[in-house]
Amino acid sequence: MKKDKLRTLMIGGATVALSGLAFAWTPVIAQDAPAAAAPSQSSVGVLESVTVSGTKRESNQQETPIAISTVTSAQLENTFISDVRAVAQMAPNVILSNVTGFNALAPAIRGAGTNGILVTQDAAIGLVIDEFALSSVQSQFVELFDIEQVEVYRGPQGTLFGKSTTGGAMAITTKKPEMNEYFGQAELTFGGYGREGGNIGKGKLAINVPVVDDKLAIRITGVYDYSDGYYRNDKDTSTFPNLVPFYAALGLPTVNPPMPAGLDTSTRGSGEHLGGRDVLAMKAKALFTPTDNYEALFTFELVRDRSDSPPGVNETVAVDRFGTQFLLPRLGFIGIADAGVGDNPFSTGISNQNTRAQNVAKGHSVNVEGFYLNQSMEFDSFTVKSITGYRMMEETLPSTYPGEAFNNLFDSSRNLERKMFQQELRMVTNFDGPFNFVAGGQYFMDNMQFRAFSSQGFQSLYNFHRTGPTLGTTPSPVQYYDAMGNLNLNLDYINDPTVTGSEQYRDTYAVYFDFNYDITDRLTFNGGVRYTYDKKKFVRFHDGNGPCTSATQLEYQRYPNDDPNTPGVYEGPCFDSRSNAISRAGLTANDVNPRENPLPLSAFGLNVNTQDSWKRLTWRAVVDYKVTDEIMTYAGYSTGFLAGGFTETCSGVATCVPFNPEKNWNIEAGLKADLFDRTLRFNLAAFYTRYNNLQRNQVVPYINSVGNLAQETITVNAGESESYGLELETVWVPVDNVRVDFTMGYLKSKYLDFQTDYIPSDAVLISRGLCTASPCSANGVPGANINGNLDDGTLLTVPFSPKWNIGMGITYDMDLGNTGTLTWNANFHYQSKAEWQVFNSENTQLQERFLLNASLTYRDLDERYRVTVYGKNLLNEVYRTNANSVAGLWNFTQYGAPIEWGIEAGFYF
Repeated sequence: MKKDKLRTLMIGGATVALSGLAFAWTPVIAQDAPAAAAPSQSSVGVLESVTVSGTKRESNQQETPIAISTVTSAQLENTFISDVRAVAQMAPNVILSNVTGFNALAPAIRGAGTNGILVTQDAAIGLVIDEFALSSVQSQFVELFDIEQVEVYRGPQGTLFGKSTTGGAMAITTKKPEMNEYFGQAELTFGGYGREGGNIGKGKLAINVPVVDDKLAIRITGVYDYSDGYYRNDKDTSTFPNLVPFYAALGLPTVNPPMPAGLDTSTRGSGEHLGGRDVLAMKAKALFTPTDNYEALFTFELVRDRSDSPPGVNETVAVDRFGTQFLLPRLGFIGIADAGVGDNPFSTGISNQNTRAQNVAKGHSVNVEGFYLNQSMEFDSFTVKSITGYRMMEETLPSTYPGEAFNNLFDSSRNLERKMFQQELRMVTNFDGPFNFVAGGQYFMDNMQFRAFSSQGFQSLYNFHRTGPTLGTTPSPVQYYDAMGNLNLNLDYINDPTVTGSEQYRDTYAVYFDFNYDITDRLTFNGGVRYTYDKKKFVRFHDGNGPCTSATQLEYQRYPNDDPNTPGVYEGPCFDSRSNAISRAGLTANDVNPRENPLPLSAFGLNVNTQDSWKRLTWRAVVDYKVTDEIMTYAGYSTGFLAGGFTETCSGVATCVPFNPEKNWNIEAGLKADLFDRTLRFNLAAFYTRYNNLQRNQVVPYINSVGNLAQETITVNAGESESYGLELETVWVPVDNVRVDFTMGYLKSKYLDFQTDYIPSDAVLISRGLCTASPCSANGVPGANINGNLDDGTLLTVPFSPKWNIGMGITYDMDLGNTGTLTWNANFHYQSKAEWQVFNSENTQLQERFLLNASLTYRDLDERYRVTVYGKNLLNEVYRTNANSVAGLWNFTQYGAPIEWGIEAGFYF
């Protein structure tokens, strides 16, 4: 178990692990703790001059006419977190959470974001690490360690960053090796959660080694991040199997119905911690400078993630405000609010699946290897840069989605292999005159193979064995009871997983030109244009209804051409309604190789092999004016786009079609000022953004190839919206040893037009016998034609758009004379309520929360070590961070961490 691994980091009987390095402060949220480090790295009493490079050239942040928030190395390491969410709210109008049920990034800026796990769809926020782009949400969940700084660019960045930046972009720069210097640093952390218990341990190590003076240096870094998690597998509120309300509709007993002997009816886990982390990440870098004008930086990256499967919380309601009756409560698996335990969402459940196909108890497995080479050659008036990178990623992600320990209601293992390659060539000028530019070209390759092994166990609880073919026109009676007098439930939906999958092969080409021209000494025009060509080849295999084989049991045989006038005689071709089950390959769940599809494509009812391409021109025009040497104003227009593509989880010919790029344009004005002899930094931005061809994805019902109601996740172009708001960032240094940080974001978003014609119409649902009368939503089945309004007339709320987010903190350095320095820090962050899901379902809202953190740090006079005691979420706020409502079946959510405490020691040598 993971506790055994943690013991390997025990020193002198105390459990420790490595963690963040330096001290500085910026407003942070409760999962981000304040901190400290060596005095030379403290930002107290200093307004740093920050250089940004995400614009593809180096420039001073206060002189760059874009809304940018920069988080320095010292500030980032205050968070005590080593993944990208550590910067979640160090900038206004930014949300960085998890995709529900996955350790994948769900990023959003200014109301534009991504909340799904779809691996074929780009995120709305671009992420670049040392100039290598990661566009997929799962790829974006990276370990943040050994970081120089993180730059957050708010607003569309289609010219400078390219595709998939409608909301903005994040540029991460890691630390380079340093010539002629040998040094190292290590950090050890031990902590825990409040009433939920559970250990936290982390370790970081960085060593810089000079090899050849002024020519070659090496930097080796590593982080091990461990936690038990703050959930427990002990939820015990289900009425199943003693009460199953669904059976009343079948005329069966609902109280203590006789369950089959082969069904494990236990619904409570063994009480262990859930949601823990177990991540090892390493980087090795070599910096080579053979001449004064040439530099080459080679980086090797390695990540081994063996974290727990992220647990879900069952927040399903029996009937929502639209009259939808959810299935899980009818089967006896009620949500935490109806069960009376809504105040403790950390008590939940996962199934004990431990097969090769779906080993939920084993947890997630992610392996990453990357090879990167960045080169630059300087000439008298320009610099040529080459950015080359190759990244391989392998995932095995088994999960229990409903938040119940029953084995199983819905378990699925999403397995993926991904290879990415990027090559960019760039020229950056440094002319003496008023005109300078950056121009370049880029090629990006992204190839992906994906398959899922799924057990929809909830279907076993209402599907009964039949005496003959179930789906032909000849009647086939249902056997409700077996020979022993027990319910004759069909347990194949639990024991015999099905297979689905998709593949995508992508090539992207882009050329860009961006420039600035000094009209006068104080007035500058900035402009740029980018042309992008994006091509995708897409393969999808899904669903049953393939040809019958010798492995097809009688009850799964279907004869569509059967003559109803000759009962018992089956005519025409035979189709298997569960032809994509692994038993059709002669395998069991323990025989499956998770890296391969065990079935031929002919076994699937849906086979799609298609391709499409898109072209897009994006541009920007900005004017900035320097009122004084310390004050700059700017105003401009910019455009962006979110790439078009295919939905990897589409389930029919009608939905396995491409969606088009999402487009947006943005008008923005801002002010950047360093005032009062550089003791007050005041940055203000106002913006208005219009979105067209909105891409929206959601779990929705559909009619599968054998005529049954099922669910799929698809992406469509749904309409138009607008967002506008204000952003304020200030840093005030009233005296040398006091620093006050403040951020505020105001955001207003609304739909201008919204269409969702991909939901089956009432006529289709009624014709299938799945709804008795219109509106079908009143019968527990979602209907069509939402048109921006829910069935009760409520206007849909745009996701990712909290009206307010406000952060403030104070840092105070106390000089202890010859003994060292004591640093006090306290900070808070407030975020108002926001919607997470497109259709604004019950319990899918990000909850309003106020998070308070504090820390106390001692640093010795010689900067040899430091010790920090910290607390996060000191008010123990309970708040939802993400959610997913699954097509009238159930609703599962996740919560932010409860109160956390810890102690960290840093050593410098």
